[in-house]
Amino acid sequence: MMKASTIFFIYLPLWWLTLFMILPIGVQRNEEDGKGFDAGAPARANLKKKILWNTIFSGVIMAIIVIVTDLKIVNWHALFAQ
Repeated sequence: MMKASTIFFIYLPLWWLTLFMILPIGVQRNEEDGKGFDAGAPARANLKKKILWNTIFSGVIMAIIVIVTDLKIVNWHALFAQ
């Protein structure tokens, strides 16, 4: 069984990695040509929705990692032992 601290320290970079993968999904460019608008700025970012989906997605991936480790499908200690 993995320790809670190990799960947390694997989940944290996994969450950020998946966030940067999910952020560009569904983004439409802002078409306004006014001062103060960047040409690549999104019209609507939908950050709350993306953060929620990211948390669910990274949680599922983390659950798979924990299950694979606990069932010893992949023996991490043997792979990284010298």
